[in-house]
Amino acid sequence: MSMRPDDPRLAGLSPEDLATINFNSNGQPDYVLRQPVPGATVTVDPGTQGRGQFTAEQSAAIDAAAYQAAGFSGDAATADYIRQLQSGALGGGADTQAALERLIAEGKARNVATFGVETGDDGKGGGGGGGGGGGFEPRADARNTIRAVLATYGLGDLSDYLYGVYARGEVDINNPDALIFSLRGQEAYQKRFAANTARAKKGLAELDPASYLALENDYRRLLQSNGLPPGFYDQTEDFTALLEGDVSPQELQTRVQQGFRAVQDADPEVKRQMQELYGVSEAGLAAYFLDPEKAAPILTRQAEAAKIAARAKEQGRIQLLSGTAEEIAARGITAQEAEAGFTAMGLQEGLYTEMFGEQALTQQQKVGAALGYDVAGQQGLKKRQATRKAEFGGGGSFAKTTGQTSGTVQTGLGVAE
Repeated sequence: MSMRPDDPRLAGLSPEDLATINFNSNGQPDYVLRQPVPGATVTVDPGTQGRGQFTAEQSAAIDAAAYQAAGFSGDAATADYIRQLQSGALGGGADTQAALERLIAEGKARNVATFGVETGDDGKGGGGGGGGGGGFEPRADARNTIRAVLATYGLGDLSDYLYGVYARGEVDINNPDALIFSLRGQEAYQKRFAANTARAKKGLAELDPASYLALENDYRRLLQSNGLPPGFYDQTEDFTALLEGDVSPQELQTRVQQGFRAVQDADPEVKRQMQELYGVSEAGLAAYFLDPEKAAPILTRQAEAAKIAARAKEQGRIQLLSGTAEEIAARGITAQEAEAGFTAMGLQEGLYTEMFGEQALTQQQKVGAALGYDVAGQQGLKKRQATRKAEFGGGGSFAKTTGQTSGTVQTGLGVAE
């Protein structure tokens, strides 16, 4: 991670934090994650970055430590720092674990100094509610506060359990992150944030509850703003696959606008071509384009391919193969631009149809010739046209098999048996 003293990423750091970064002669830092106590520093290798540098065991340990550290944290700056550690943006696995362990140790020390108990040893985290075994008295409004916090996360059924944790002095009721963290081992919590299990298996960072809910809300607003009816693809379970696939709101917008809406709002032939080319019915369009297992660029290309195939069918009287339609789309040719070429192809249908003894052209060659990007195809058609003119000029005629009945042929003058 190359960095110089004037790097904008250092903007806003306190003089104390800047003092923990030792820049070498090349202007690159021996970057220190944190210096919680004098003389105790955790140095990160500046040459590595991202969660890909973590082993599977390190990823699991880092996610668990990040949640525990968050339970001791109540300020936004520390929470952001924890998220950066968890993402691997600040260094390697061993150094990241060490930095998180330092945060946890700091939190425990604060609790001992303030409440006389450290808590958090069993993974529940959180600042003590006020004294542990020293005569702690729960606040009168504690139950209502807990219910209100859990309602925002859809975890209201766990309010009695959480109140018991609080009443034992094991969690700080003034720290919502700590309250939610103390529920992490409960089945209801794991079900509510089910996508995190799949994300961990894929090596993706586990989402904290606030980020998880924020993404769900972004998905919901985006789909509703694009005209998807209420009740359609707007439930918690509907968003699990998107979260598992790490689909950003920006990517979802692309899928909806350039994929689903591009086909849903198109004419009936485009929808029929989605069924013909990809086996997707109109009822299944939304699920198809929102499936995170399918790459967004491919879906966008398929939507455009269906529109191109529709114009080929109507104007050129030809059913394109999916590969041909996608090739046209990949060349940046829109359905509107292709329409003129397909219209000319339809008007010269006889020229594009092989007669006996003529060299056959593939569908790709014929379409490429009509749209102007296949020179060999254009040359083949010109040669065919010249040959036919010569034959007809000499009094001859061409005939082709139509496939209507055995022995049926079509000539320039019609169909003969």
